[in-house]
Amino acid sequence: MNNTKASIATILTCHNRKEKTLTCLKNLMNQDGISDVDLDVYLVDDGSTDGTGEAVKKNFPQVNVLQGDGTLYWNGGMRYAFSVAKKSDYDYYLWLNDDTFLFADALIILLKTSNSVKQKKGGDVIVTGTIVDTYTKKVNYGGRNIKSKLQPLKFIQLENSTEPQHCDTFNGNVVLIPRIIMQKIGNISQEFSKQHGGDIDYGLRAKYAGFESWVAPGVIGTCSSNSIDGTIFDTSLSLKERIKKMNTPQGVPPAKEWMIFTKRHAGFLWPYYWLRTIIRVMFPWTYLLFRKPQ
Repeated sequence: MNNTKASIATILTCHNRKEKTLTCLKNLMNQDGISDVDLDVYLVDDGSTDGTGEAVKKNFPQVNVLQGDGTLYWNGGMRYAFSVAKKSDYDYYLWLNDDTFLFADALIILLKTSNSVKQKKGGDVIVTGTIVDTYTKKVNYGGRNIKSKLQPLKFIQLENSTEPQHCDTFNGNVVLIPRIIMQKIGNISQEFSKQHGGDIDYGLRAKYAGFESWVAPGVIGTCSSNSIDGTIFDTSLSLKERIKKMNTPQGVPPAKEWMIFTKRHAGFLWPYYWLRTIIRVMFPWTYLLFRKPQ
């Protein structure tokens, strides 16, 4: 690697979203100032059947395509890509969701924010970016703050600002992690197997280790919000159908994983949150009646 440039490993995972994956990579490769960094990309194709992996190899031969078996989902796929990228000594590791489309100046903004906050705080920080919905232009992903000590598992989405903002944790759509923090915190926790918890947990673990997370100023990209159609929150489905969907990867976190999450992050209130999980498992209709999509 050229030591005069910042080296960045971008890690992604994908499954059957070929056009979105290709658009995501195109936006990444066309970033302003891209010639000023050494950029490597690690993409896990988690058992796609729509030709995503082949299309990426054809259109972006420089991308390292890693093969999954279709059971990795977000946590497992990102963890796999991260584990491979960590074997090389990069200055930064950039998480990027394959349905997140970066604006042309996103990478410059992330790096500038990382450097400016580091100079101000005297140490490396994680930097995330504010993402807005493709259609409504409302903020849907980015930095999150814990609501209160009495609601430690309630996270408030931060709106965009003209200045960098401190945050407690973040969504994993686009996150820039310096080498020193990666070396201390390691990979996405293997306790989280499917879609839930890995990103929020990572930010909180970094916080406990003494590392701060910040949100870059402005908006740096778009991503369509997850639809509730066909999910546990889709009230057009019967209660029986919604209960069945609770045990899918897009449903609710498995009870064991949720217990781990609550023990780590809910403090002395974790038994209360654990009891809620027991009720959810034993009486799923109560969860569906009172739980709303975040």
